[in-house]
Amino acid sequence: MYENVHESYTELYRRIGYKVFETSVKKVIGIEELKYHLNGKINLFWGQSGVGKSSLLNLMFPGLKLKIGEISDSTSKGKHTTVTVLLKKVDANTFIIDTPGIREIDPYGITKHDLGHYFKEFLQFITKCKFNTCTHQHEPGCAVIKAVDVGDINIERYKSYLKILDTIEEDLFF
Repeated sequence: MYENVHESYTELYRRIGYKVFETSVKKVIGIEELKYHLNGKINLFWGQSGVGKSSLLNLMFPGLKLKIGEISDSTSKGKHTTVTVLLKKVDANTFIIDTPGIREIDPYGITKHDLGHYFKEFLQFITKCKFNTCTHQHEPGCAVIKAVDVGDINIERYKSYLKILDTIEEDLFF
């Protein structure tokens, strides 16, 4: 579908309304722009183990001196280096929350029927589904599935939605 995966995800997330910052700790790219946008806010850094969250924070804010780790030779995945959630004040009005790496998303407190509302690009289609309890997985008359089929919703985002949908427990509130 795309020749360059990095560019495809950048384009995809910008198109659906997210602010995307392309950064590289090794090449020192995009660091100042990201730091500028963090200024005066409480910022949460959350993502997979070993992607460089702490390395990026250390480059932007050297005083943090966060511990960084390596990639496991056996699994090719990041090793857990950050083991607790840390809230750090980096200047008078800017705070950074560094979090341990994650392996998968397992949302708590979100029902299968509500998950679609957390996918920005689904919102314009959800109200057009035949059933108001549609999970956008297999129901007839689902406007989200139709939007995926015609290319209005990116297939990779839809697959991501389905993976998360599978992790939600039916009996969460019972």
